[in-house]
Amino acid sequence: MQTQIMRRAPLSTSLPRLIIVLMTFILLVWAPRLYAHASLIASTPNSSAVLQDAPHNVTLSFNESISPLVMKLIRPDGSTEDLKEPLTQNNALELALPALDEHGTYGVSWRVISADGHPVGGTLTFSLGMPSAQTVDKRSGDPLRNSVIWLARLLGYLGLFTGIAWTVYRSQIPSTGTLPAPASRFVLSALALGAGAVLLNLGLVGVDALDLPLSALFNSIVWKTAATTSMGLAAVLAWLAVLCAALSWKMTHRLSYTLLAILALFLLGGSLAASGHASTAEPVWLARPSVWLHIIALTLWIGALLPLAFALKRGQESQLLARFSRLIPAALVLLLGSGATLIYVQFDQVSSLWQSAYGQVLSVKLLLVTLLLGLGAYNRYRLSRAVLNQQSEARSRMLRIVKMEYLLVVLILAVLTLWRFTPPPRALAQVPTPSISAHIHTDAGMADLVYTPASPPQAATLKLSLFEPDFSPLKAQEVEVIFTNPQAGVESITFPAHPQSPHQWEINPIELPHLASWDIRIQVLISDFERIRLDTTLELQTPTP
Repeated sequence: MQTQIMRRAPLSTSLPRLIIVLMTFILLVWAPRLYAHASLIASTPNSSAVLQDAPHNVTLSFNESISPLVMKLIRPDGSTEDLKEPLTQNNALELALPALDEHGTYGVSWRVISADGHPVGGTLTFSLGMPSAQTVDKRSGDPLRNSVIWLARLLGYLGLFTGIAWTVYRSQIPSTGTLPAPASRFVLSALALGAGAVLLNLGLVGVDALDLPLSALFNSIVWKTAATTSMGLAAVLAWLAVLCAALSWKMTHRLSYTLLAILALFLLGGSLAASGHASTAEPVWLARPSVWLHIIALTLWIGALLPLAFALKRGQESQLLARFSRLIPAALVLLLGSGATLIYVQFDQVSSLWQSAYGQVLSVKLLLVTLLLGLGAYNRYRLSRAVLNQQSEARSRMLRIVKMEYLLVVLILAVLTLWRFTPPPRALAQVPTPSISAHIHTDAGMADLVYTPASPPQAATLKLSLFEPDFSPLKAQEVEVIFTNPQAGVESITFPAHPQSPHQWEINPIELPHLASWDIRIQVLISDFERIRLDTTLELQTPTP
């Protein structure tokens, strides 16, 4: 029965199509959701703050060390001005501002490159006097550029893992030491693909860092910018790995090409450990070696598939299959152990596996790895003995399954390349819950509201600053805030505010039903004979990033 199932042609022919469909689906789902890895955790002034006096500088604080790239001031009339000579210290960036001489909403557009080599940008907005009627455009990103980055990374992984792994296995198995010309050309082509993709990736880092179109790849500033990032070191190590692997194929003495192959493998691990979000996770002394070991184990496992398929096709699989069967259990233990360590340092809580984009990518990857392990286990425990006993039917069956395994590998690499665009949960955990601001300006008085949603274990809070129409502080005896939502049929909810200073009040905690918006009425008792009323609408439904 099993033999009949394995002989069905549709399984081997339909699986590649299914994998292509799955890859396309995943890319379509993820394409709009692209992120970087350093996160802005605080700013001075606060985002959306309404200020009475013009600030002289802006401070941006991040969760990891960063290097400034492009800084611009956006004025209320839409004009822009470059901000020069930013200062960096203790993961913070300080920008000196020119004179701000008009009321309205300003934006500070910033773009930095994080310690893991990935650029990130955003716009901090604040208002002087009162907000402008037209908001500052905060959109950033280029879908075409992001797609090319994804493709270049995938091609780099395929070329490097395939070419270097085959070089390692060639050095270990004498019978595969001399390959026919087409096979040798394939390996050298894979190495060339990897080297070329690394070069393209480096240029794309510069383009992405400066937020430029793809045509800027021919601009020297792009390459200079990329070379100063951690990706510059990663590229050098990758090229050295390719060089060692290529030289290994030119050597005829077994010890020489074995040492070069092993050095290429170690350099490949060092390249991917030199940059990337996993390599900068704390503690670095644990994260970086774990990445290095993970890449070595991954290369030994998935990189053996094509050499094994080639040996099976030639009927010369005995030595390679025997060595592969002994080596892979140790490689898998190393792979799973280092992978578990990286999950530990990257995740803040179990729920991040399904609540964060990074965790969702990991979940898909683990599902595909499980399928790959299942096919590998079938080969090892059901077919290996028969293949070693020279049973041709078992050899043909194993060859088909190995091809399926390699297609799964391509899909796994395509999925994990999406990590380039997803911040790890440990970075998201450091980002404070964004506050929601509103400004009320009437002839009777003004108020600035800052609502901070609940973020366990902290409860939601509402802070109010009251001003006279001439912007001087408004002293009040009592303040209460009434929330209503007639459309939802919700009765009004009244909260008394507690004074923090003569013109600053706070409601803490504030508990509201989960609705997208609320109409707010602030009743301010000035004296026994004077009371003013300020009305606005507070939008609590913030867009999902």
